[in-house]
Amino acid sequence: MYKLEDLTKYEYFKDVDIAYALDSLTGVVSRGYILGFAKHLVDNNVPFMMGIMDIDNFKLVNDNYGHKFGDECLKSLGSNLANYVGDNGLVGRFGGDEFIIIYFGATDYDNVYNYIASIYNCGKIVRRRLNFNNVHFYVTATTGCASFPKDASNYDELFLTIDKALYRGKTKGRNCFIIYVESKHKNIDVHKKEASLLSVIYKNLYNMVNTRDAGANPDEIIKNMLDYVNNILQVSQAVYVKPDKTVISSSASMHQVEDDCLEILADLVQNDEVFAPSNIREVKKNNKKLAKFVDDRNLLTFIISKICSLKHFYGYILLFESKIERIWQDKDVELLMYMDRLIYILLSECNDKME
Repeated sequence: MYKLEDLTKYEYFKDVDIAYALDSLTGVVSRGYILGFAKHLVDNNVPFMMGIMDIDNFKLVNDNYGHKFGDECLKSLGSNLANYVGDNGLVGRFGGDEFIIIYFGATDYDNVYNYIASIYNCGKIVRRRLNFNNVHFYVTATTGCASFPKDASNYDELFLTIDKALYRGKTKGRNCFIIYVESKHKNIDVHKKEASLLSVIYKNLYNMVNTRDAGANPDEIIKNMLDYVNNILQVSQAVYVKPDKTVISSSASMHQVEDDCLEILADLVQNDEVFAPSNIREVKKNNKKLAKFVDDRNLLTFIISKICSLKHFYGYILLFESKIERIWQDKDVELLMYMDRLIYILLSECNDKME
């Protein structure tokens, strides 16, 4: 929790009432004052980096573990983040599960990258297990960052660039940080409706199967679907593993997996049609075969769907991620299941024709 002397070293806070300047739950700077401070810096042409950190899937924390645990999570993250930032800047609470980081170090890309990366990798703030009253939760967050005046000429523009970076982080899979780069992020539309985008994705996948030419090779159709989903979700690789161990991949030609691969996949989806781990490290601890499977492929996480009915088994779809520890969302699971059903329909129709 900040003390009066932590704030009053900045001119903006000289005459504030500490009771109003601090967030009552977390002890970091309250929303109104952290935003006012950011505007004050812009008005006085003070260079700084600003980031918005959004805790991933925080609603699930409250729903599954209760608001008391949620409050402890916010207090722990806010306190540790403020301690880590120290004299390099200030931390404020932006909203229910969002924090603002103001950083006064050099604002060039490399320096900002190294600084935010250290927040993610120090093991004290995010990407760590939080324990409270025998409840355990692996805390991750997504952060969007931009700098004034490098990336924006005014206060409103600064927030827009941060929103674009944060939006990109969420679409990339969360549990990551994005630093605004104009050439990459300028044209991002943060107002896109996700539901309408999903309907377009579903329609395009459906058309790949429903409008195929007579006699079309199902492997080619599946390859096109994998390429499309790989591009939409921006994962490292999308893969279909056949019952005969033949693999169709979005990034490579057809090949075969080792004998124990199907056994590992079968173990993971024994009862569920979809396996989407939130923390692959925890799963690896209890499964040596899986640990080898993951480490041999340099994977940080993956999601699996089993294509089957009561009578037929047609293999597995896997989405691999080797760049970030992606946090799978409900929409990712729904999309994988939708593609699963389309492939099942495609293969069962082909099977019926052969019979």
